[in-house]
Amino acid sequence: MNPLNNLKKSWNKLRQLPVVREPRLNSEYDFYLQTLGWVLQRRNKTMGVGWDTYYRAMRNVWINACIQTYIDEVINLGFMISSPNNSEVDVVRTDYLTNLFDNPMGFNSNDTFSSYQTLLWKSYLGLGDAFSEVIFDDRYNNVPIGLKHIPTELMQYYPETDQWGFIDDSYRFEPSQLIHIKDPDIRGGVWGESKIDILASDIKMEILGRDYTNEILENKGLSPTGTIEYDNTMTNEEWNAEISRLQALALHNRMGTMVLRGGRYNKSSISNQDMQYKDLMDDVRDRIIATYGVPPHMVSVVKVTNLGTSTGEIQMKQFKKTFKGKARIFEDAFKKILGRSTFNESFQYKELDIDDKLVRAQIEDIRLNNGSLSIEEVRAGYGQSPLPQTGSSVRIVRNTSVNDRYKNVLREHGLIRNYAEVTG
Repeated sequence: MNPLNNLKKSWNKLRQLPVVREPRLNSEYDFYLQTLGWVLQRRNKTMGVGWDTYYRAMRNVWINACIQTYIDEVINLGFMISSPNNSEVDVVRTDYLTNLFDNPMGFNSNDTFSSYQTLLWKSYLGLGDAFSEVIFDDRYNNVPIGLKHIPTELMQYYPETDQWGFIDDSYRFEPSQLIHIKDPDIRGGVWGESKIDILASDIKMEILGRDYTNEILENKGLSPTGTIEYDNTMTNEEWNAEISRLQALALHNRMGTMVLRGGRYNKSSISNQDMQYKDLMDDVRDRIIATYGVPPHMVSVVKVTNLGTSTGEIQMKQFKKTFKGKARIFEDAFKKILGRSTFNESFQYKELDIDDKLVRAQIEDIRLNNGSLSIEEVRAGYGQSPLPQTGSSVRIVRNTSVNDRYKNVLREHGLIRNYAEVTG
């Protein structure tokens, strides 16, 4: 094709997209903050549990660790803009969308891919709902120029118009202006279901248990390591005199052994209640980790009793499936918004890689040499484009021997049935 025609084609596409994005000027959420700010009273989500309860639960060390595990994976993976329905990649549109998600509110804002995704995932995993405003520029037709996270507690559903809007009803969003990410409520409600709702009773037990322990450590409770028994025939005068004597001794001998007169001292050991409390805390921890589907070692839990005995590799494979399912919820929401505009491209998180890279490379090398895999297939597996065609052929050299160390690996992956298939 004529290079001049290509240049004209690219220029026409650029004219359809904003060169400089200034989404803050068009953001309804930013306007809301400027006019009303945070002075409005925060309403709750289900008219039962207040937002403060959710946020307090999110400060639980295990819930926080599980949520942060997902966020870390999202940030480390990054994203890609794909064109599944197009035979060729539209570089201009792909670059624009990449810039949009890299800088959701433009270059002049501090919002980045990592901060925007962190807010969305933390809200989704903690509160059960995540909202994002999609900002458009009136000068362009259906082209999003900005993405802005909206705190969930500022949103309200209005059934009379089937719209989401701010809690003071100052603005209601059209479907194309709002991204709502949630786990659907089985009861058919408009709000998402939070993991904290599922863990409510377990979290309450842990809070009560820790409050009880704190009271003992602050000496508001009673947890004696020993008791002093006196004769119940003592008069009130004798009892009060003994109490005064013990208090005087304690002032001068806090860390030593008391020398008593008229009393019998009994030393106590750790009670069953103390042991039950530890078991309770471990059980609550295990329930939280299981509910979020995070492998124990990813939240620094080495020794577990109630989370099964499967290996780390099996747990990571299961986590990959769980993560991929949650990521698909985000991808579908972004895809729907882009599809409502002029874009056919899709937003995708990159693949979570849990494979043993050395074993994978060794398998690929053997398959290349025995002709069961091509170079292009290997490159495609890493998301790399095909090599340019130079007209020269590639000669595959067959191995005449394979180290015994790799034969079992090959069989486990279904690549060979016997050794002769490789060496023959």
